[in-house]
This record gives sequence, C-alpha cells and structure tokens, in this order.
Amino acid sequence: MALHFHRRGRLALAIGVALLAGALTVPAAGAATPAATTTPSPKRLHDDFNGDGYPDLAIGAPETRDAANAKAGAISVVYGTSTGLSTARKQVLTWPDRPTSPALLWYGTNVRSGDLDRDGYADLLSVVMTSSNGGFDDRFLAVNWGGPQGLSTTPTLLKDVPEHANGSYAVADVDGDGNLDVVANGELYGEDWTPLGDGSVLHGPFGRDGGSARTSSFTLDADHGMYFGTTLAAGDVTGDGYADLAVGGQFVDGDSGSGDVFLLAGGPSGFTFKGVLKDAQGRTFESDDIEIGDLNKDGYADIAVGHSTDGTDYDVELPVKGGAIAVVYGGPNGVSTTRKPVWINQETAGVPGVGEWRDGMGTGLSIADTDGDGYQDLVTGLPGEDFDGLTDAGTVLVLRGGAGGVTGTGAKSFSQNTAGVPGAAEKGDRFGAETALVTGKRQLVVGDPAENANNGSVWVFPTNATGVTASGSFTFGATTMGAPVTGSRFGASLGD
Repeated sequence: MALHFHRRGRLALAIGVALLAGALTVPAAGAATPAATTTPSPKRLHDDFNGDGYPDLAIGAPETRDAANAKAGAISVVYGTSTGLSTARKQVLTWPDRPTSPALLWYGTNVRSGDLDRDGYADLLSVVMTSSNGGFDDRFLAVNWGGPQGLSTTPTLLKDVPEHANGSYAVADVDGDGNLDVVANGELYGEDWTPLGDGSVLHGPFGRDGGSARTSSFTLDADHGMYFGTTLAAGDVTGDGYADLAVGGQFVDGDSGSGDVFLLAGGPSGFTFKGVLKDAQGRTFESDDIEIGDLNKDGYADIAVGHSTDGTDYDVELPVKGGAIAVVYGGPNGVSTTRKPVWINQETAGVPGVGEWRDGMGTGLSIADTDGDGYQDLVTGLPGEDFDGLTDAGTVLVLRGGAGGVTGTGAKSFSQNTAGVPGAAEKGDRFGAETALVTGKRQLVVGDPAENANNGSVWVFPTNATGVTASGSFTFGATTMGAPVTGSRFGASLGD
C-alpha cells in the first residue's frame, strides 16, 4: 500500500524516486468512531473539521523534529470563527509513536481535506514517507478524522493505495455517486521497467479503518515514456456533474524534464481520455502546479497550469521567462471551442512587475472568489521575485476572474514590504511558496516555509469588496501554535 511521490505542484519538498528494499509493516490504527455509511450527510464545507459551519485551515510543517526523528512532521490546525480564522482556536497534530521500521516521516506533506466517511465533518489527509540513505522511499496517505471536537489525534493509513506509484493525489467525486473518492497514480514501471501510465481510484465512502468502498484503475496513454501524475487536479471541466482530472506527466525517455498535461473526463463508468492540453498556438506544456475552477462563471471549470520553470531546450518558445500560467477554458467536451487558452505572466497587461529569470510565477496556485463578485480569482506565488535589492524575497499575485476569463486588469501584488503586511522582506524568504484561499470569509493564506532559517511562517489576508487587502493581515508561526519551531518549514503545505 505504498504511494510514491515524484513531484507535484503544491508539494513543497523536491522529491526523488527510489525503490524500497524490504517490506514495511504498519500496525492498524485504532478508531473509536463507527464505520462510515452511505446515509447522506448535512451539506458542510469541505474544510470544516468540527462542523460548526466555519472553514478551518490545516498547515503542514513536514520537517518538525521530535525526540526520535529530525523530520517527523506536524500539522497545525487553525479553526474558523464568525470573523474568520483565529489562532485562539487551534490544534497541533503529530505523528504517533508507532513501531514501524523504517520510521514514517514528513507528516504534514501535501495536506488536503474532504468528508471521506460522509459523517458531515471534513477529514484531513496528509502524505507520510519513509526514507533511507537521505532519499524518499515509500509514501502513504494518512487521514485524521473530523468530528465535533475537531480532528482525531491518531491518524489512520488508507488501505489499497497503489504500490510503486509516482505523483500527487486528488480528492473529488469522480463517479457522481455523492461520495468523495481519492485518485492516485498507480504503477510507475512495468516488470520490464517500461514506463506506465496507470491510475487508481479509491471510491468512497471510507471506513474509519482506512478501507474504501471499492477500488478501480485506469490507464493514461503514456506509450511515449511518461510518468503518470507528477501533478494532478480535479474539477468539473465538462459541466456534467462529474469531477474530471487534469494530469501532468513528465517524460522519462529522451526528453528528460519535459512533459504534457492530459485531460480525463470523469463518469459513472470510469474516465474518458480527452486528449492533451495545448495553448492557442497548438503547443503542449509541462506543469509544476495545476488548479481547477470556474474563472468566467460559465458553468465549466477552467484549468490553470503553473509553469514556474523558466524554460529549457524543449520549451524555449513558450512565454515562460520568470514563470507563467497557462489557462485552458473548459467546455462540454472538455476544452472550450469558443474561448482560446491564454498565457498569463508578468508581461501581461496589468500584471505588476517584470518577468525575470527564476521568479517562479505559477507556484502555489489557488482559485476562489476573493471579492464576492461571483467570479473565481486566481492566486499565484512568485517565491523567486527580487525587489528592493533583495534576492528571492518573494511576492504573491491575485489575478481577477471575470466574464472574459482571468485577466491582468485589477491584479494585486503583495509582499512582506507591502504597507500593512506585518514583517519585513529579506533575502531568501521565498514568500509565496504556497497559497490557499479559505472559503466563507474569503481569506488568502500565504505560506513561507523558508522564513527565519526554514522555521517558516504563514500570513492571513482578509478580503473586502475590492478583493484581498493588506489591511488587517496578520502572521504567525509554529511558536504561536505551540508546536516545535526549529527548521520545521511551517507553511510548506496548506490544506485546501
């Protein structure tokens, strides 16, 4: 039940591929609450862990130390209130001391949320990993279950997660039965070391023992030698009520480092391959992050692909100096036939700044409505942005959605040197390495895991009718949460 991760858009760690020699035995986690049923649950927010009607925030600090391991990991949870997130209502989760060998580490990597067991409370997922010789070996998905008192303190490992996989995971209802499913990539290599494109779905509802209702698999057309699922996001691109998948793949034969983004339409009988995403000139592109949301409010979710790398010999023709975002608009057959894809970068009219090498635009994407106009907006970090003589100080851009799609008009930029933002920008901060948009009170959360020598911090920005504002923003780190601080990389992952 190993889940291997190579690279994903919102994964803050640069993860390499390795094979584990020997088996890992994981004892079953205890569960005090009943198993899930298919009884419809009250409609609640996907990130409301305690069911009080307010969105909550999970903050991963995957390099938190404990007595036995330097990178055991931890997750801090800030609970929402009628006025928004409040650090007065908090919870710190750590990985329990279990007799596993090798140890499970980096708890708090790639955190996501959703009601897996249909009890009306959002649950929290996180990747945990084993390591040997300084590399990454096996990956597992752990769940802390939601309830009226908050999240369970003892996580459960999901069962039937595919072995030898490489990529990210998504939580969405891909078969339309009303239950959330977990989509993960499957086998990385066949027996003859031929690259595969297999994917697996763990269908909900899930039981508190980590078991799913059933599992299924599907194959991505990867006969040209491509990893499946180096980035992955889910959303209803076709507008038919089923969650679809945008899957970034990376070549391993000949064109090392390049890749494509594939679209697979969800449905009751499985996925339908819809092809490779292309820009208006017919060019394919790789992805460092993918987010899906309806940016023009036409009923079809749109795909934002972050291309945060500057370009190499295979994509020098793309407008990606300093990073960029390719926006591909959805439609009934997958990709819109009436609205062309667009590139957004710092050369786009209205976007603050100038594209420079290694700015990293397209990092840490988030999509949600920030100004209450009904159109979802797009947020991106530029953790490598230089300004005021500071290298890699980092900024965050908020790009507005509208009837015409996402645009540079009215774009906003924030850094630690923006008036009203607490703190001060410093060299190497890499502010904006991660972002999240909290629903309900529409707050923007910015993660900076490199802050203060990798101790890390997060910033919370409120919103008003004009969108995100620095006025009333606040910052905190592991000290505020009562969690270990030194080198924890607090904010490396933000629950969405």
